[in-house]
Amino acid sequence: MELKAEYLIKEKDFPKLLNTLLKEKFVDKIIGAKTKVDKKSGAVDRFTISPELWDNPKQSENLPLTNLIAYGYARTDSAGKFLHKSVDGAKKEKIGLIARPCDTRALIELAKIKQVNLDNLFIIALEDRGMVLNISKEIKKDKNIDPSKIIKEKIEDNKIVFLFKDGKTKEIKINVADNCTRCIRKTPVIADITISDVGLSIESEDLILKIYSENGSKLIEKSDLKFNKLDNKIKVIHEEKLKEILKQSKEKRSKDLKEWQELSQKEKLDRLNKCTMCGMCINSCPVCFCIDCILQKKRKAKNIDKITYQLTRIAHDADRCVECGNCDNNCPMHLPLSLYFQSLNDAFKEKFKYSSGESVDDIPFRSANAIKEMELER
Repeated sequence: MELKAEYLIKEKDFPKLLNTLLKEKFVDKIIGAKTKVDKKSGAVDRFTISPELWDNPKQSENLPLTNLIAYGYARTDSAGKFLHKSVDGAKKEKIGLIARPCDTRALIELAKIKQVNLDNLFIIALEDRGMVLNISKEIKKDKNIDPSKIIKEKIEDNKIVFLFKDGKTKEIKINVADNCTRCIRKTPVIADITISDVGLSIESEDLILKIYSENGSKLIEKSDLKFNKLDNKIKVIHEEKLKEILKQSKEKRSKDLKEWQELSQKEKLDRLNKCTMCGMCINSCPVCFCIDCILQKKRKAKNIDKITYQLTRIAHDADRCVECGNCDNNCPMHLPLSLYFQSLNDAFKEKFKYSSGESVDDIPFRSANAIKEMELER
């Protein structure tokens, strides 16, 4: 992607950009987000975020932005999954969506198999650290935190910081999701614009906005909002922090995968044998696209064992895995699924020079075209 411009945008103005996307007909609909609301009490659960389809510009006004950056969508939901399943991959309509870097890789993979039309997308990507999981459990441990008084959250080094209505802040020690700590592909591969809070304090009212496409530039022009050029001091802090996060991820990945490779085959299979075949890994995978899942059918017919179930899924998705970690994050038995896939991806890159989710022009090494090319090279 070619960077065209960098700005600071007021956090409160970001929903107005989404408003402009719809009002000016850049898109027909936006995959937005909403917080969970208890039907009986009306209480808002700011830690549980779900995707929601918007076609009215006013719907963007209640976007839970900092929640979405910090926690992502709950359970099996993701931007790519919702796009594919709920709006038919933008094949007939123009769709705007807010995507994490792994979402952008999933869109690439889905486009390769004709499940998504990239030409009909306006992609707002996040430059972030990753997301934290099960934060509500941590909150319950701290009796001094009233979730109803939180107005903003931000992930920092090994902690999450909350800003309250009275202007006070409080920290909780917590790491981003295990898979995110090993992610070495922090940069979106496709986007019209990106936003980030990396390098900014929680008290800052700004977000860092980067423009990558002509459509992105046109959106800025049409929005009638005030944008300040990105101050060089903030730019340096932002970029240095991103480099630091990436360095830590590379070190963590190297350490974890080394330990993983040292396990015996039996130890790895014993872990898979804890699988309950619940289907959460399949339901949460953004690049699973089969309408009729043979594994689900075999599970219901009770003619497949736990290890075969997982090994078949791993083999089926291995060269499409974009390392989002959703299978790992959602596994009730805490199987180290991301370690299986990350170790395979490293092997594929070394042997076949192939990385999933990087470009629609990359030919998957198991495809017929790739096999023909390999045969010609022999």
